Amino acid sequence: MATLRRVAALYPQEVLLTASSSSSQRGALYVLDPASSTQTPLLHLKGTTHAAPHGVSFVPSATHAAHDAGTSGLVAAMESDKAVVSVYSWQRDQPIARLVLPQKMRCLALSPCGTYLAAGSPDGRLCVWDVGTGALLTSLEVHYRAVTVLRWTPDSAALVTASEDARVCVWSVPGLFHATDLAGAGTGALPTPYATFSDHTLEVTDLAVAPGAFPAAARVWSASLDGTVKLWDLSARRLISTFVVDEPVRHIALDPLERFLFLNAEQGVRRLELYEPQSGAARGGGGAAGHSVPVSDAPRVSVPDAVTALALSHASSHAALGTRSGAIYLVDVLTLQTVRVLQVGASLAKAAAPTPVTFIGALVRPLDLMGHLPLQGAKRTTRQDAGTSSAYMQALPLRAVASQLARTIQPPLHAPHTLLRVGDGAASAAASVQRWLSAGQGHAPAAPAARAHAEAADSAAAPADVAALRAQVSALEAQVQRAKALNDDMWQRLVQLRAGATAT
Repeated sequence: MATLRRVAALYPQEVLLTASSSSSQRGALYVLDPASSTQTPLLHLKGTTHAAPHGVSFVPSATHAAHDAGTSGLVAAMESDKAVVSVYSWQRDQPIARLVLPQKMRCLALSPCGTYLAAGSPDGRLCVWDVGTGALLTSLEVHYRAVTVLRWTPDSAALVTASEDARVCVWSVPGLFHATDLAGAGTGALPTPYATFSDHTLEVTDLAVAPGAFPAAARVWSASLDGTVKLWDLSARRLISTFVVDEPVRHIALDPLERFLFLNAEQGVRRLELYEPQSGAARGGGGAAGHSVPVSDAPRVSVPDAVTALALSHASSHAALGTRSGAIYLVDVLTLQTVRVLQVGASLAKAAAPTPVTFIGALVRPLDLMGHLPLQGAKRTTRQDAGTSSAYMQALPLRAVASQLARTIQPPLHAPHTLLRVGDGAASAAASVQRWLSAGQGHAPAAPAARAHAEAADSAAAPADVAALRAQVSALEAQVQRAKALNDDMWQRLVQLRAGATAT
């Protein structure tokens, strides 16, 4: 038993980030501990009253165990009735920034790297800002109707957008960040999506992105009011599977290993197995046109109220179902039995009417969670030659967050991000720098003709820069030779002194 306790201690504890909203009652953001014996929230993020259903996004804290360094995470919450986004850190219960949007948006999403903030508008426009500087990186029409859901790929290399126009678009980050103004005119051609999927017939209500690098291993799941859930392969840009539920689907939650999928349909939550239990073959239509798999017999989860939010735990052992009454049901994914019921904000003053849960997100408990810092006040001892010294662990530094968001795109020369295309283009001074730095480090010398051709290209590209670099390289080589001669002289003297002392 003691061994099992030690093994369990190696796995981090999970928490739930929840949001509630109502037209009649003030909602709030809470961080809940599903394993706690009390209903008291771990953290109450103040300042957000009506969080939009797809208007909450978070980035976990990043740590580096080897050097005791890292960066605190972020939580972005958008008001459903205002053009305002509140940005929080896990270390504070008050917003570290309140950002005013150019218009009231429908949904938002923070990139997993914490660098970009994307927002979709009711008129089909997509805006992406740099979180640290507030610079508007792109603003363009991506759909004909309202943007309903935004999802980033895990590597922050692509952004997936869904809309009421029944389309799903995939945008690569290099192709998305073209300079355009708010009217859609820009310095070059308008960005085009990496892929456009239009097999749905009604509004797309939710998206899920499977773990994997874009585009080779990235896969996207989409749910729609047309009663289908579809799987898309981004590398081949085609439909893989279609599952027919025969009722509108509102939310989906995907197991990271893609073993099963939880979906919230009109008549309740179901667990959809993605592999055949007997043969182990993957289920689905194989991407054939008009071929679909009915899943109306999928097992259901029994809860006494309508489900308004859905999420899987970090380890996919439990599903969290937020309801219209403000309760969260924790359900075992294997038995589909409720193991616990949480009340959002139960320890605070009871409201006159419950507020529906609009968002649930599961994550590993942040290391720097306010009031629950495991390392706060703990001593870290290090052995040194002179003895043992103690030092106190400090909280993770906060991420840089802009105080306001820009409304116009900056010109390319003043943009904070410069996109470089690798592999084509004429020779430049940067290429000559790389060749000069790699010279004399074990690389085979180039042929005289090739060397002459490279020097001619460098001289034609930037004669003044190449001449200055050659002068700097010559000066550095002379300094290295002088240092080597001095080191050899000191070594010879040391040998002679040691040899003389040994002879006497």
